[in-house]
Amino acid sequence: MNGDIMRKEEVAEWLDCEPSTVEEKARSRELPAVKIGRSWLFPRQAMLQRLNEMALAKPEPSTPTGVISTEKKK
Repeated sequence: MNGDIMRKEEVAEWLDCEPSTVEEKARSRELPAVKIGRSWLFPRQAMLQRLNEMALAKPEPSTPTGVISTEKKK
């Protein structure tokens, strides 16, 4: 495939993960992709843009699981 479009196997190698993870992220729209027939195609520029957005996003605050609060509710 040319350099502007990547298959899920190329994206998996690029991101150091399994192709099944790439497909899962594409299905949930976490990664920009187009499904044509049985193939998932990933535009390289859209992938770079999405990765930049993810890297610059502020993490959502979370409460650790298993933490018990010692404060009394009013």
